[in-house]
Amino acid sequence: MAKFNLIEEPWIPVLGAGRVREVGLGEALCEAHRLERIETPSPLEEAALHRLLLAVLYRALPSLTDTYDALELLERGEFDRQRLEAYLNRYYDRFYLFHEAAPFLQIPDLPEDKPMPWTKLLPELASGNNPTLFDHTTEENVPLASYAQAARALVVHQTFAPGGLIKRLGVTSAKDAPLARPAAFLAMGRNLFETLVLNLVPSGTADDGPVWELPPLGAQDVAGYRTKWLLQGEARVYTWPSRGVLLLDQGDGVREMAYGPGVEPLNASWRDPMVAYRLSSRGEILPLRLSMEKSFWRDFQAMLPQAGGSFPATLVYAHQIAEEAELPVSLRVLGQVSEQSKVFDIRREVYPLPHGLLTERGELLLQVALEEAEALEKALSRAADTLARAILRDKNPQELQSFQKSLPLLRIYWSTLDLAFPEFLAGLEAEGALERWRARLEKAARMAWAETRRVVGTQGRHLRALAEGERALVAALRRKEANK
Repeated sequence: MAKFNLIEEPWIPVLGAGRVREVGLGEALCEAHRLERIETPSPLEEAALHRLLLAVLYRALPSLTDTYDALELLERGEFDRQRLEAYLNRYYDRFYLFHEAAPFLQIPDLPEDKPMPWTKLLPELASGNNPTLFDHTTEENVPLASYAQAARALVVHQTFAPGGLIKRLGVTSAKDAPLARPAAFLAMGRNLFETLVLNLVPSGTADDGPVWELPPLGAQDVAGYRTKWLLQGEARVYTWPSRGVLLLDQGDGVREMAYGPGVEPLNASWRDPMVAYRLSSRGEILPLRLSMEKSFWRDFQAMLPQAGGSFPATLVYAHQIAEEAELPVSLRVLGQVSEQSKVFDIRREVYPLPHGLLTERGELLLQVALEEAEALEKALSRAADTLARAILRDKNPQELQSFQKSLPLLRIYWSTLDLAFPEFLAGLEAEGALERWRARLEKAARMAWAETRRVVGTQGRHLRALAEGERALVAALRRKEANK
């Protein structure tokens, strides 16, 4: 039986009128101007749900050709309810979470003889060899997922599933979902309507219908990766069927699912609008990724055109609209840190999007600010090396390196700048922005060194070593001051 239609049933968490509640896909779009934002603790849910809403808008509304169309839409203040309802009604039967012939983003006839726990859909839940991030359940005690929870997990998995061993239906190793590795950029407006318009980058592809506009896929279509699509087009990629999934209804929720391969992605020259790209040392264009070792802002320089990179189209488009409409806009960087089939971290980083960022002056200030932060890190590393050699004397290089890594010097330096950088970005257009950033750099370096002094020790050799390291740091700061 057809059950739990995502257009009408509440499953998308939103903030509106001061409270968080769940709404259906239809209400999220038709009432977007009355809703503040999608409200979820999961960065992956936030990205995946926005991409789903955008995919519907790409197909239901007239195509936007430039920022002027977006400005007209913003002036109207809401989406065309009649067009949205007509589109959603047309494909109403394709949005059932449970359906005999065409369950949403699933394969109806997957073999059910080797079911898997639904928790495999979310990297933050314990499952298989996935590192436990925020969860302590076991596969022997899988919690029952509500239909709303299962629907959100399904959308997340199709968007973020990392490639790896699967050994089902003739496929040994599954391919990455579209956002398995890249960081995703999302421009945020004052309400959900503005947010969606800011991210509705004009599409350059016409024939990129989402999966619900196509004939339902069956097990025979995904066996051996028989079905292959070009990885291009916003509506198609934003709703890519990365895996074959069949949620198994227990009457009051979901505990297990059938699982298998999905549609194999074929590389195309198309670039995801929500992804930034950089130029590798080999001359390859690669998507920017989140890192376990550092916050994403430290890689902003790689997006600069002079470095061979490119800002995500979403950021450029939102910046243009914000300039014209004088909108306050913020930027969210969402995604996971993964290696092969394992996910090690899930992140959401929030930054201001100043009006002057994507200008020649703004890009130059950003480049200089990031270069000077990295240069001071190198000076701190040299001071740490001086300190280590003075304390350990004749120890081997490996021991010296281990000692340096144990010092809190660089961790404190960068964590202090993690708080300072959004402030610098917000004040980018103001006079003296770079001078204030330089002052913050020096303050962070001195604070980090002061904390390092406290953990080194107070014996004579420690004090002498600290004095040597401090001389190296002060000399570096003086050189930095002279080179301004």
